[in-house]
Amino acid sequence: MATSLKQSTVLVVDDFPSMRTMMLGFLKTMGVTATDNVGNAKEALALLAKKQYDIVICDYNLGHGKNGQQIFEEAKYKNHIGYSTIWVMVTAEKTMDMFMGAAETKPDDYLLKPVTVTLLEGRLNKLIERKKLLEPIEKAVKSKDYIRAIALCDEQLKVHSQNTQELLRIKGDLLMTVGDYPAAKTFFESVLAVRSLPWAKTGLGAVHFMTKDFFHAKEIFQEVLEENKMYLEAADWLAKSLDALGDTEQAQGVLAKAMELSPLASGRQKSLADVALKNGALDLAQSSYEKAIKLGEHSIHKSSNTYAGLAKVLTAKDNPAEALKVLGRSKEEFKDDHEAALQAAVIEGMAYHKMGEPEKAEEALAVAEGLMRAQPRNINVTTTMEMANVLFELGHKDKACGLLEGVVKNNHENTDILNMVEAAFEEAGIGEEGSELIKKTSQEVVDINNQGVVLANEGKFEEGIKLMKKALQTAPDNDQMITNLCGMMIGLMTKNGKDDRMIFEVREHLDRVRKLNPLNTKYNTLTNALSKLSSPPSA
Repeated sequence: MATSLKQSTVLVVDDFPSMRTMMLGFLKTMGVTATDNVGNAKEALALLAKKQYDIVICDYNLGHGKNGQQIFEEAKYKNHIGYSTIWVMVTAEKTMDMFMGAAETKPDDYLLKPVTVTLLEGRLNKLIERKKLLEPIEKAVKSKDYIRAIALCDEQLKVHSQNTQELLRIKGDLLMTVGDYPAAKTFFESVLAVRSLPWAKTGLGAVHFMTKDFFHAKEIFQEVLEENKMYLEAADWLAKSLDALGDTEQAQGVLAKAMELSPLASGRQKSLADVALKNGALDLAQSSYEKAIKLGEHSIHKSSNTYAGLAKVLTAKDNPAEALKVLGRSKEEFKDDHEAALQAAVIEGMAYHKMGEPEKAEEALAVAEGLMRAQPRNINVTTTMEMANVLFELGHKDKACGLLEGVVKNNHENTDILNMVEAAFEEAGIGEEGSELIKKTSQEVVDINNQGVVLANEGKFEEGIKLMKKALQTAPDNDQMITNLCGMMIGLMTKNGKDDRMIFEVREHLDRVRKLNPLNTKYNTLTNALSKLSSPPSA
């Protein structure tokens, strides 16, 4: 990060050459010489991927394709920019819809045209002063050393009062990222004891949600919205809490109201569609999925799940032929996406079954089975459950039971998922047999994990690692097995000395655990142990 405006590298993004020329003239007047400029999103993202900029000045409306907000979202998502990068959004539009959409992505500043050199220089100088302290934190985050990043936040909070609010927010985000919910709870409460801030209160609510205290989470998010109805991040969390409590009707209402306030949020539009589908509000679900598809057309968050949801709605509305057309669009849009192909194949099976074409349903499910074999990791539980249900209906009991056995192996301690599996067996008319399979499979996983713990306690780390890796071949998404494997690898390095390749492998495994189960109780302990192991010795 440059220490002054004159030393900064700046990227200007605007589809009008005259506006780029004007902005470059402003920067030259300020003494900035390291500048690049582009006229569209593709060029902007290409430059951001290969070059680190201190400042990005981006117009909101860039004509056809991605807008400035979507470039910003994608750059953050792909880690092309970090905490220390200054992002200034510029626009001539003054509509509330556009303002709310841009504000929700949280750029560092937002300027309405016409922009003057005096205004721009003043804003940039203030932002540089605030941002230059964040570069060490950004480096730690990029290397996934979150414990070090938190420690750096604490160090700076002791000496840099002008950056307090941003450092506090970053620290809160990092505590949630590493899954240290007790520490996060204490942290957010300490911030709120000084001043009631919506981001801190929302963070506290998120802690309650992540630790499955959905009732208190709901109360906190409701308080945030009562104090600030425009803080829509709290609305998203409130809807999740209500959904978890089984109050899907109220969750639908919360999301619908939030969409009225910020109509350009594609992710929230999809959430509204999802909950409407749960409630059987098929017309609302259909219109919401269609809007989400349109809103997400140029977004990094564009998802095959939205197309899959629309296809399921159409199938439920006795229009499976139209559902197949939607799935065809999905396969075209997400050609190289394994999950999209799997979803499409499963829902095609559902649609053909509804159309009374069992042979085509069988063909679609055969494709799905092949895709599952080719890539067994990270398979969506809902997709697997839907496939099992269709297999039961087509008379393939053994195949359906095999799929559900895999779900149990990967989620042997997840009560909600095990209840879903039990319900699937009950619906298929084999409840007793299914209960026995769940019990037997869960015990097999417990026995393997226990065997691994014994080997680790005896210092037989190599044997334990071999055992866990073999078990993960049939249960690749079992977060407890993955953490046990990580513990053994860390134990081996503690015994024999650190190994950079093994450190990288453990870090990759722990990232998977965080995505698979944010509530894994071993994650934070292992992250701390890995951080100590990989840190250079103190002088």
